[in-house]
Amino acid sequence: MALNFPIDIYMRLLGLDKDCFSSWWAKLPEGSTIVVQPKIDGYAIGLRYKYGQLVEAYSREDSEIIENIRHINAIPLSIDDTLKVEVELEGILYSPSTNSKISIEQVLSNSISEIGNNTSLLFLAFHIFCSNSDELSDLTQLQNWGFEVPITLRTDDPRQVKRWHSQWIKKELFSNLPTNGIVAKCNSSMTKNILGASTSYPNWALALTS
Repeated sequence: MALNFPIDIYMRLLGLDKDCFSSWWAKLPEGSTIVVQPKIDGYAIGLRYKYGQLVEAYSREDSEIIENIRHINAIPLSIDDTLKVEVELEGILYSPSTNSKISIEQVLSNSISEIGNNTSLLFLAFHIFCSNSDELSDLTQLQNWGFEVPITLRTDDPRQVKRWHSQWIKKELFSNLPTNGIVAKCNSSMTKNILGASTSYPNWALALTS
């Protein structure tokens, strides 16, 4: 796996734009492959691995949650001890229960003695910072490292993305997950690098909500 540059600072956990899908699609090269995933209602978490070992964890609100994160069974403490570079990735921590926000906040704020090994929270990894690989390749890499990844659909037809969005609104798609929309992403790493990101969200991804 190739990285664009050495990681020496925390990567930003950005949100998602909710611009018009047609306008967003028009900015992409013709024939672009789009991946579509559920937009999980949970907490964005960044993880840093050094020589394959988990060394840092942070949320948008707190950079000192590593010890609590170590007690969440769904997050691997080790991914690949042959890695010679630091790897930083992003995922979503969530609970299948209806009081997910409360559950996660409790886990991230409780003392270690109160947490124990937490099996009630789940984690889906979906982004490797600074990767030169395309979106689908990164998802495969994350799986090889032992992470669960989101259900991922792919298409080069914008009409299909709109159909999937309609199915989600009707609770016919991703209905077994706590979602608040779907996410469309450009698959190509070259296009992602060209589009870049604002201070708030990546330009190569878009949230489609109700």
